[in-house]
Amino acid sequence: MDGVLVDVRGSFRRAIIETVAHFVGEGPTPEQIQAKKDAGGYNNDWVLSEAFVREAGGEASFEAIKAHFNGVYRGSDFDGLITTEPAAGETASLEALAERYPLALVTGRPEADAQWTLERHGWDRLIPIVVGMDRQAGREKPDPFGLEEALADLGAAPDAAAYAGDTVDDMKAARAAGCRPLGVVPPGFDLDAHGRTLMTAGADVVISTPDALPALLATLE
Repeated sequence: MDGVLVDVRGSFRRAIIETVAHFVGEGPTPEQIQAKKDAGGYNNDWVLSEAFVREAGGEASFEAIKAHFNGVYRGSDFDGLITTEPAAGETASLEALAERYPLALVTGRPEADAQWTLERHGWDRLIPIVVGMDRQAGREKPDPFGLEEALADLGAAPDAAAYAGDTVDDMKAARAAGCRPLGVVPPGFDLDAHGRTLMTAGADVVISTPDALPALLATLE
């Protein structure tokens, strides 16, 4: 979802910065956040926020960091930064995909957050299967568990499936699950630089927008 279906630069990334700043006085730069994402192992933004707090000498508990992050991002009742996320592609592109393929979403978001965002953009009718943080129970990407759960729900063989993601952990998870890894460069990122990062992590191909997925998948059939 994040960086593929929706632009999260002003939501998740901002929530990381504000959360870390709340506990240690200064938040990380967008470049510092991306460097950790590119290193892998930080699919969970609560964990990433905690890492920055610890590096700055902060002693707040993980639960306190998580609670503050959620207050900034989700708000009291889905009225936080989650409401600011623009679509990263056109609904017509998802409609074209849904006409040809069964779709599932595997995300590090809690399922309620993912479902709220799908409904906000009118995509819930196109993506009926959601495997969120709740089902993954600590086995988040790069662990392939979430993708394996989605494949089981779809009744699909791994070698008949493709997984589109924007991070190193996405590509590693797709490889481990036996799916075709498709790299998507998120909004605002350099195609060449981030594309190389995704290719190094195992992407078969990298595209600059999710709107290119229908045409790309047609060539891979």
